[in-house]
Amino acid sequence: MGRLWDKYTGTRLAVTRASGSGPSMTVSREWTYEKGSDGRRRKVETFRFDSRDMKNPLRDTVLGAGWTWRGVAYRL
Repeated sequence: MGRLWDKYTGTRLAVTRASGSGPSMTVSREWTYEKGSDGRRRKVETFRFDSRDMKNPLRDTVLGAGWTWRGVAYRL
């Protein structure tokens, strides 16, 4: 099964819908522009989400307990 991505963006909110099977990784970031100490605008990261931050410790715990980790079909 392939991947399907639909992305809707507003002023501050972004919603993504995806479907697929097997291993998947999601990385989301958000930046804003701020005035730096030298008076120039600079891009500053205000939000970061990486699905590996949750998935890797969970996978390690499952495998450490002797269970099996398998990719499954999903729909978000």
